[in-house]
Amino acid sequence: MTLKTLEKFKLLLLEQKDLLEKKLETIAQRDPNQEDNWNTIFPNFAPDEFDEEESADEVQEYINRLPLEHAMELRIKEINKALGRIKVGTYGKCKNCNEDIPQKRLEILPETDICLKCKAKTNK
Repeated sequence: MTLKTLEKFKLLLLEQKDLLEKKLETIAQRDPNQEDNWNTIFPNFAPDEFDEEESADEVQEYINRLPLEHAMELRIKEINKALGRIKVGTYGKCKNCNEDIPQKRLEILPETDICLKCKAKTNK
């Protein structure tokens, strides 16, 4: 892979990471003690009054936010790993067979570290 192509994927990964972090900021707060960890924010629809129905809605909204926060957090971790692979020169190589991962696959899922052949083997 050329340096120009690597730079293209690095920029794509950084853009995706930035977008995910901005989305996360709407439903979670970054953990000050762990850089890669986020904590889902409990919504407070009417902070000045207590309403049982609103409380139930707040709990449901919190429950809905948890898997979103977790999925975005995991994707950011995978993006960080991919950025690390760019630094050490292993980006675009399958971690199982060490073959080049096709650029079309990387364009769709730039944080991937496994080719489709090996992915199919692990899904069996």
